[in-house]
This record gives sequence, structure tokens and C-alpha cells, in this order.
Amino acid sequence: MASLSHSSLLVALSFAIFFINPSFAKPRPNVTDAEIITICSKTPAPSFCLKVLSNETLHANQTSLHGLAKISIELALASADETQVEISPLIKQAENYTVREGYTLCSQNYQEAVASLKDAKRLLSKHDYRGVRVQALAALEEAEACEHDLRIPAFNPSPLHDKNEEFKHYCNIIWAITNRLVDYY
Repeated sequence: MASLSHSSLLVALSFAIFFINPSFAKPRPNVTDAEIITICSKTPAPSFCLKVLSNETLHANQTSLHGLAKISIELALASADETQVEISPLIKQAENYTVREGYTLCSQNYQEAVASLKDAKRLLSKHDYRGVRVQALAALEEAEACEHDLRIPAFNPSPLHDKNEEFKHYCNIIWAITNRLVDYY
């Protein structure tokens, strides 16, 4: 009799969990190659996106869209950190105030971008995919602001251009994935 009531309790508890949080009830299938192609086609740099998401070390086909978003946020954070590391010596080596100010502003932009990505990571854990998308766009805007700060003759060409573009590509990948998540969930 005790095992019957114990089993009934487990069944009732399971239904309550599914009722309270319906996202648990939805299946989270692994990402397919077709899904990766669809995601990447929505970015400004599809070949970059395909190269990143098809990288064997990511195991993108062994995770869900949610997991792929988490991986993409981590990649964007790593890219932002690399860019910050590159900016620091440029500030110290600046020949004049204008150059130093441009790099300092860029450093502040990347600090804000990192904060946005950390918020995106927090929102992702809460399954707030619209919020993640907003934070990805905020990080992208910070990278564009950095680019704008360096659009003066003293920076032609900017030594940060390639790193900045790479970071923007990662932000666009997050945005494209979260668009799919918003549509799916």
C-alpha cells in the first residue's frame, strides 16, 4: 500500500512540475546540420558562422538550441576578452591624447559588451530568449561604438578592426540562435 501511494505521489509530482514549468515538457532535440545552416544564413557572415558552429570541438550536433546559445555566448565572451587584452597595450603605446582616448573609449565599450553578454548568459539560464537577444544586440552595438571611436585618421587602419569584426560575428550568431529559440519556444 505504501509503494502505491509513493508511486502516485511521484506521478502527481511529475505532472505538477510539467504544469508549473511547461518548458520541461517540451522536447529539446539536438541541433541538426540543417538547423545550423538555417541559423547561419540569417547572419551577415554565414561562412564565419558555419565555420564556428561546424567546428568539431563544439559538438554542436550533440546539444540543443539552448546549449548552442550557451556555447555561442561563451565564444563571444572569449572574443571580447581577447580584444580587451589587445586594447590595453595600445592605450599605453598611444602617441597622443586622441589615440589614447579612442582606445580608452573602445576598452569601455568592450567592458559594457562583456556586461551585456554576462546578462545574456543569466537570461539564458532563465529561458528568457527575448532578453538574450536584446543583450546580444547591446553587445553588438558596443562593438560598433568601438569601431566608430576608431574612425579617425589616426587609426587608419585600426589594429582592432579584425578582432572587432570577429566579435560582431559572434554576437550575430547569438542573435540568430535566439531568434530560432523565440520562434521554437
